[in-house]
Amino acid sequence: LREVGLIGYKMAADLQAKNIAGVATNTTFDTWWHGGFRSAPYYHNSIGILSEAASADFMSPIEITQDKLKRGGGARGFNSPLETATNFPDAWQGGIWRPSDIAEIEMTASLALLEMAAKFRPRYLRSFYELGKANLESKPNEPNAFVVYAGQPNQEVVARFLEILMWQGIEVYEMKNELEMSLDAGNKNKFGEIPLGSFLVFTAQPQKNNVLSLFEKQVYPERLKANGEAEVPYDVAGWTLPLQMGIDYATAWNIRDLDDKKLQKLTNINRARQILNLNATTESFAKLSNPLKSKPKIGLYKSFTSSMDEGWTRLVFDNHQITYSSVSDQDFRRNNLNFDAIILPADNENSIVKGLSKERYAEEFAGGIGEEGMENLKKFVAGGGKLICFDDSCELIIKQFNLPLKNVLNGLKRNEFYNPGSIVRLNVNTTNALAKGLSKETAAYFINSSAFEISDVSKVKSIAKYAEKEVLLSGWVLGEKYLNGKTALAETDYGKGKIILFAFRPQHRGQTFGTFPFIFNALEK
Repeated sequence: LREVGLIGYKMAADLQAKNIAGVATNTTFDTWWHGGFRSAPYYHNSIGILSEAASADFMSPIEITQDKLKRGGGARGFNSPLETATNFPDAWQGGIWRPSDIAEIEMTASLALLEMAAKFRPRYLRSFYELGKANLESKPNEPNAFVVYAGQPNQEVVARFLEILMWQGIEVYEMKNELEMSLDAGNKNKFGEIPLGSFLVFTAQPQKNNVLSLFEKQVYPERLKANGEAEVPYDVAGWTLPLQMGIDYATAWNIRDLDDKKLQKLTNINRARQILNLNATTESFAKLSNPLKSKPKIGLYKSFTSSMDEGWTRLVFDNHQITYSSVSDQDFRRNNLNFDAIILPADNENSIVKGLSKERYAEEFAGGIGEEGMENLKKFVAGGGKLICFDDSCELIIKQFNLPLKNVLNGLKRNEFYNPGSIVRLNVNTTNALAKGLSKETAAYFINSSAFEISDVSKVKSIAKYAEKEVLLSGWVLGEKYLNGKTALAETDYGKGKIILFAFRPQHRGQTFGTFPFIFNALEK
């Protein structure tokens, strides 16, 4: 982080030398999240730099007045874009902002970075080496290794998990013999047997920080502002990868009688696939087989307002070779809904119903699905179709279809409830077809999501609920009591059709392999 600071301040100094105002350092973005190309390098003994400039109106200049800057609010670390500080000594006072201004800022910053890289290349390479070498030493409070158990039902997902680790440079070993390990941090001499065919990931390796960050459960510090509201992380609070992917794993604090004969380092993913009784693959991250048996006709709503959640859904379908069609606003308005199932990704009512402004955008892109499209959607479900809603879109459907349930988190202030992105525990009714292949206790991703309370249980089935206690698995939640025991996945009949409501995002960022089966089960005829 010291090196990040040096490069960042070199960029800022060069920008200041060119009298470019409005440059802030060490603000807005934190160093908590492991995910972006800015923060991920930290866990690989490397330097990560992010530079962002305020946008114009596509390629057109815009005018920003001082009054607008005053109303705009500040960012993490200061209250106003007009308020100077140690890390923001020269505030921009407003005026005309052009795309050429953006280009000049980014070019100046990039040249500063290249100058530092050229001048201090030996230093950066030496630091990279020394950090990796230091990681070979184990610390007393660190686990010895992480175990990925043999005999899991989701072998393809286990293979994908191991491939992700190896692709990132993490060393993975196969167990060629059974080993005795202590899985109890409080009693490191209490040993149990780990079965042959399991995989080991040691912490004492150059990628130690990455290993710990991916395997350990995150505990985000509870930091509150003076008004009692939560000080939020820039991105998410928790991301523990094996939990997201539904991997059965454990933390090993001590390993008895370990020698090289009992382990073999994996050199390629096909060796892991062989151990897992899977066919070899000829490409990295090969597409997975289509899990759907009934081959339904799937329509995925694609709004012109651009939904990241829709994009992640497409990625999951593409990676699983699931055939689908994008459904536009016009398709809804024209009743072109010849599908077995329609999915509404996480999006709010305005984006879905009203869409882009007719005053600013061409008619073919503006207007959303409109009231006409909503009526056609009701006819689709009533006639026997299946409607699947993710997170935010549930609110609209509950309201429009007059369903007997509500989101109990609506109206709560940030000092009462807040969960900006964490892994939570679900209790699942595995006797229901929607839960086929899921465990009674399943990890799900919650990111400013919902929690349902059903007012008529004769009309709405609760398939999964947030745990009654200890709902948080990784990350941070303020006001956990509002989640406890509330419904996370519901199903109801509507005419001849069905509506399935996910209070969370079962395909969050394409990472949550552990809850993908909910989607696949929902799509089956």
